[in-house]
Amino acid sequence: MNDKYKLAISPNDPDFPKMIQATEIPGLLIYQRDENEDNRGFFKEVVELRDLEKVLGKTINVKQWNHSKSIPNVIRGFHSEPWEKIIYVAKGNALAVIVDFRIDSPTFGKVVKIPLGENNRNTIYLPLGMGNGFCSLGDTDTEYMYMITDYFEGKPTPAVSYKDPVLTKQFGGWPVENPIVSEKDQSYPTLKEKFGEQIDFSKFPWLKEE
Repeated sequence: MNDKYKLAISPNDPDFPKMIQATEIPGLLIYQRDENEDNRGFFKEVVELRDLEKVLGKTINVKQWNHSKSIPNVIRGFHSEPWEKIIYVAKGNALAVIVDFRIDSPTFGKVVKIPLGENNRNTIYLPLGMGNGFCSLGDTDTEYMYMITDYFEGKPTPAVSYKDPVLTKQFGGWPVENPIVSEKDQSYPTLKEKFGEQIDFSKFPWLKEE
């Protein structure tokens, strides 16, 4: 693996934080701290940055905190912004789908799906270069909140079609019928149309077209 994508501490190390789970995509982490519940409700520490910083071997400098609401059956993605991102769904449920857009990564084009929301309380950390999307599940709105390490400036960023078949086949497809998708999200190219001139897709078995 390219050394720049190695974690500072191996998941097999006994000092690896027990609340963090590595994924198939280098640097993409699932993070879940304990939840304390009683007759009033619950309390949860969503993020302690020092846990993530220990695994990543660097400081995370959060610059902005964003909050979006999506009604049921909305799909957003796949977008890749120029920052790291920490995501948590405070209300409702969502399926997050993350794609590795880094052209020098050993897992370029690899997809990982991660459930978020009231049913599991996962938090996820996205390194730079991820294409990310999600769909709003169930019959309630999804309150999707995320911290980022740079300020939003409205500049164009890489994006790929949410329905690209080489991606959807990897996670079984979006689990919603009649999805609500913005006109902009419907206009994005496929992964191959976006990156085909920069990288040899035949090197990656998960990108094999049927």
